[in-house]
Amino acid sequence: MRYFLTSLSLALLVFTMGCSNSEDADVNNPNNPNPDAGIPNDPERVDYDLLTVNNSGVTGVASFIPNEDGSTTIYIKLENASQGIHPATVNFGTLEEGGSIAITLNECECEISETVVTQLDNGTAISFVGMMTFDGHLNIYESPTDGTVIAQANIGANAF
Repeated sequence: MRYFLTSLSLALLVFTMGCSNSEDADVNNPNNPNPDAGIPNDPERVDYDLLTVNNSGVTGVASFIPNEDGSTTIYIKLENASQGIHPATVNFGTLEEGGSIAITLNECECEISETVVTQLDNGTAISFVGMMTFDGHLNIYESPTDGTVIAQANIGANAF
């Protein structure tokens, strides 16, 4: 319940603040000595660097953060993306092989997305440990109507 309330509070904060680049918001402040200030700090989190695809120039980081109940919070922060909405998915297989969608994540709005994952889209339960050994990759798309991949990363077993 605590994670639901935290996620709801974060979503409301993002919604009410919009996509402005406020000088007061550490995540958007280029003078901030800690550019990852918006990413939750957890000593067990695993970060995956998002690589630009299709000459988009979009990069970023996807942080997989373990929760007390065994679920995983996937926090995505994009760099150089338009302020639009960018769908995100976890897919089966490596970047090189490709694969179908395993988990549909919350869309990146204002370059940020946060999703608590407890199962695959097909209903199969998956824990943080399962995510760390998952045979998959993460895709970020141009928009809800344009399925062009703009950033991606191998995750889980494929990242190492």
